[in-house]
Amino acid sequence: MITSFIGVFEDRLHAHKKELKIELQKAKSERRIAWMKDTIKEAKDLQKLVKEAKGQEVCPHCGGQL
Repeated sequence: MITSFIGVFEDRLHAHKKELKIELQKAKSERRIAWMKDTIKEAKDLQKLVKEAKGQEVCPHCGGQL
């Protein structure tokens, strides 16, 4: 896996979390339920991807974990 794009995925994940917090502040009857489900699913996938990629980061000099 190419780990140079982790920052992009982290930023997107942060944006999703911020959008969800805003949506959850609305009244229950005004929430977009389908949109929230899709966003939560995408956020979980991004979180899994970031966690997996962070585990694969290694030092170019010694090969140790970063």
